[in-house]
Amino acid sequence: MAIGVIWNPPIDKQAYDAVKERVWQAGTEKGLKFHAAGEAAGGWRVIEVWESRDGLEQFIRDDLASAFEDVSGGQAGKPEPAAVFDVYFQGP
Repeated sequence: MAIGVIWNPPIDKQAYDAVKERVWQAGTEKGLKFHAAGEAAGGWRVIEVWESRDGLEQFIRDDLASAFEDVSGGQAGKPEPAAVFDVYFQGP
């Protein structure tokens, strides 16, 4: 079953772009189907749809965590989604 993910990463646009550059290919290979990001409430908000929870968890563990660490110079913790939910319906 597909899952939806909402992130509120404590980063700026420059850090977002740097992380995205490092992990985009790995995300699509592990099941990322949709990604949207933008500024919200003084930070960033990211909304995604993944093929499976396993793909998301593998991506966080194998790719996203190290990219956050590299970009932040070791100052950022492990990235954690604000919400993960089963996708009941996905439109166009």
